[in-house]
Amino acid sequence: MRGRLCILLASLLALSAALVGCAATETEEEGILIYYAAGDQETYGQAAVGAENWAEGSEASSVDEVFDRMLEEPGTDGLSQALPDGVRLWSWALEDGVLTLNLSEDYNGLSGISLTVASSCLMLTMTQLEGVESLNITVDGQQLPEGSQVPLDREDVLLTGEIQGPEVVGFQLYFPLSDWSGLGTEYREAELYGTSLTDQIDTVIGMLAAGPGTDGMEAAFADLEAHLDSRMVEGVCVLNLTERWAAMLSTEELCLQALVNSLCELDQVEAVAFDLDDGEIESLEGTFYADYG
Repeated sequence: MRGRLCILLASLLALSAALVGCAATETEEEGILIYYAAGDQETYGQAAVGAENWAEGSEASSVDEVFDRMLEEPGTDGLSQALPDGVRLWSWALEDGVLTLNLSEDYNGLSGISLTVASSCLMLTMTQLEGVESLNITVDGQQLPEGSQVPLDREDVLLTGEIQGPEVVGFQLYFPLSDWSGLGTEYREAELYGTSLTDQIDTVIGMLAAGPGTDGMEAAFADLEAHLDSRMVEGVCVLNLTERWAAMLSTEELCLQALVNSLCELDQVEAVAFDLDDGEIESLEGTFYADYG
C-alpha cells in the first residue's frame, strides 16, 4: 500500500495546494494545521485535501485534543469533513515515533478514495505533534485491510507539484438480458487513483448499480446501493449485503450470477459469499462460483 499511497497522496496534496494555498509540512502562523477533504469527493480526479489553521493548537497538544478538533466542521470554504460520522478514538499509543490510533468501527465504512483522503488528513495533522513521525491506524484493535498496517509518514507524500494521472482499469461486467433469457457482457473502463482489490470491487458494484451502457441488457441493479462493504477470505470475496441487495439476489438467480461473474473477473477473486445484516436467507448461503454458460 505504501507505493499506492505515495502516488495518490502526491495527487491529493498538489491539488490541495492550489485550492487552499497552504503548505503540508509547516505554517508561519501560530498553532497547527487541521486537514480536511477538499474539492468534489464524488469525482476521483478532483479529490484533494486542504487545511485550516487551529490557533489554539500546538506541537504540545494531546492526541485526544487534536482528534476532537478534527471532528469539528471546517470554517473554510471548499473544505469538508473527511472523517466518517460517529467515528471515535478509543485509544492511542506512541512508540518509537509511530502513533497508533485505535478508532471505532465507523472508520471501516470508508473505502477507496474516501479512505485514503481520511487517512491522509489524520497523518498530516497528527505528525505535527511532538514526537510523532508516522501514523498507524487500527479499528477496534484490528489492522485495516490491504496492507495498510504500514505506518504512514510524510515521506510517503511527494510534494513535487506534479499531478499524477489516474490509472485506467478495464472491467468485464455481466447483466441479465432484456428478455431475461440469460446474461450479456459489457467491457467498460474506469479511471481509478486507488487500484487495490477493494477499490476494484467497489467499482464493479458501482457500475452494476449504474446499469449497462449496451442495448439489450437489463438495468437490474438500478436503485440499489452503489457500495457494499467487502472483505477477502482465502480468495473468496465476502460482501455484506444490505436488505435491498439481499432481496434482489435471493429472488433473481440471473442477478446473483451476474454479480458473481462480474466479481470473479477480478484477479484474486475466485468466488463470492455473503454476510447478511438481518438473519439468514437460505438461497444466499454458501459460496458461489462464476458460471459463464
